[in-house]
Amino acid sequence: MNRLLRLMLWTSLGAVIVAGLLAALLIQHLPADGIRVTIDDETWTLPALHAGHWLLATLGLLLAAALLVIVVPLALLVGIGLPLVVAALAVGVSLALVLLATGLALSPLVLVGAIAWGLWRALVRPAAPPAATMHA
Repeated sequence: MNRLLRLMLWTSLGAVIVAGLLAALLIQHLPADGIRVTIDDETWTLPALHAGHWLLATLGLLLAAALLVIVVPLALLVGIGLPLVVAALAVGVSLALVLLATGLALSPLVLVGAIAWGLWRALVRPAAPPAATMHA
């Protein structure tokens, strides 16, 4: 099982790295001049980007991918795993309390049973075992 988890980890890490490199490659091959961005009928024309800009964009994409690889599993762990652990603890504690209450309620019955068993053992004594004999 450990080997399978390790394989899955390395495969997913490789996929994230390849996806980040492909995204950086796609961004680098965008036309460098005349990129127009329109949001709510406002248009901006981006200036020509240089190598430093592309490097920062690539690093930003890789950082975003790394954060997704770390933050999403932790959010799932806290969002799903923690409530499951709390529910399991609540069920376990309530079951322990029920067993404790049952034991306390039945303790006089156990005491009467122990006294009866002790009296039975005292009154009914087993017969002595036959003496060992040897025949020649």
